[in-house]
Order: sequence, then C-alpha cells, then structure tokens
Amino acid sequence: MHQNDQTALRALEQNVILRFSAALRQRFSNTTPDKSSAGFADTTLGSQDKIFADYLIAANARFALVEFKASFLDIRSEAKKPLRRSLFDHLTVRDDLLRRCLDFHYICWGATSYLPTSGSQVGFIEECEFLNHYALQVAPFMVTKPRLRKVADFSTTSFLDGFLGARLVGGTVHRFKTYVNELAAIAGGTQGDATTLEGMVFAFVPGDENRPGRYAHGRFRGLDHLALLLAAKPDRLEYDRRPGYEPKPEPEHDHLQRPSRGMQM
Repeated sequence: MHQNDQTALRALEQNVILRFSAALRQRFSNTTPDKSSAGFADTTLGSQDKIFADYLIAANARFALVEFKASFLDIRSEAKKPLRRSLFDHLTVRDDLLRRCLDFHYICWGATSYLPTSGSQVGFIEECEFLNHYALQVAPFMVTKPRLRKVADFSTTSFLDGFLGARLVGGTVHRFKTYVNELAAIAGGTQGDATTLEGMVFAFVPGDENRPGRYAHGRFRGLDHLALLLAAKPDRLEYDRRPGYEPKPEPEHDHLQRPSRGMQM
C-alpha cells in the first residue's frame, strides 16, 4: 500500500499521535544518554490547537508545531478551517511568514503497509506515519496559496534526526515566538499568544541514594517559561522543587538559521 491509500481501517488520529510521541521520547533518550540536556516538551495544546496546532515539541533549543491527521486524505479538512484559510492568505503575500511557517509548522499523517507473515494467510497491516511541511501539504487544497517546490515526505525517524540530531527542523525560541504570535494575530489576538501557550514539559530530576533519576512532567505557561525549564540545569531541578519555584533567566543565544523553502532529508 502507498502512504496515501485509504483502507477500511477506522480513522484513529490519536494512534498517530501516540506513535509519534513514543518515537520522540525514545529518540531523545538515545540522543542524550548522559542527561546533559535538562528536558523536552512533547505536548498537545488542548483548546489552543485551533489557533496554533495540535502539538508542540521542543528540545535542545529547537521548537516546532505539528498537526496530526489519521490519513493523508484527511489533510483536506484543513481547508475548511477559516483561520487556516486566513493563514494561507498571509503566506501568499509575506515571504518572511512563509519561511517561518516552513521552518516551524509540520503535518503528520498515518499510513499503512501490508507485511506478509510466515505460516499465515492473513498477513499483518503495519501502521506508521509520514511528515512534511504544513504549508506544502495543505496548499493543494487551498484556493489562495503560495508557490512552493515539492519536498519528499519523510518518516518519523528522519524527521526526529533532523529535529534532535542535525537540527534542520524547527528553530530557536526567538523566531518560534514570532511565528506563534503571528498565528495569534491572525486569530484576532484575543485568544492567546506566546505568553499564554500552555502544555506539558519533561525535566530530568537526578537520582539520589533513595531513588533513580527520572524525567518528571510538569506544566509550562508561556514560551519564555518553557525555554527556561528546558535550559535549567538538572542539579537545580534536584534541589529546587518548592511550589511556585521558577529558575532565574539565563542568557539566551541567537543561533542563525538559513531560510529554507523546504527541508531536504
């Protein structure tokens, strides 16, 4: 089966999210076995998904938004959303916004393939997922759309390699905040922005003689708060777990990123 074939399976978008989330957590653990990076974000955005996206991921000073669909053909539903149609109106006339959208906004959909199994006539239908730039995949279903060159779809593994490894996916918190605030402005600026974005963050808490180290999960409120939690040193998280404690700001570094019209994997 090809990735955009429909099957008789029920549309289970949540399963796509679960597979992607499990892959991200496993890949992050393998990337930082010494726990040199304090934590990562791997979170749904609840009711804020209508303005921003279904999901936010952040790690190693990189940030990105991900939309999820049960199948490739479900991507067409994005064209029915007034805020997304408005986004594409802006993408058509603003190259700077288009660059940020390509860098930070992705879409992930479920796919299936048939695997024959020895000793059985039934076989096995494997479920997996593919990703691409949000603007690139949604544009064909929009009336107003920018001109974009095609980029091959990439697997979850290659996407995470680009996000956590080569750092070709996503970008710094400075540019990410700009894009989030642009999405908020398109929605009228009354339903939240980069300062009100909330979600779950995982922070590594070193172990002691009584228990092993672990990733504890908590809530971030606003992107500045998330950036501070991701930059916090593990030993500070060990001894400063008082209610209401927030790490002091640390100097932020602006990493230059080459503008791109599509990620090559």
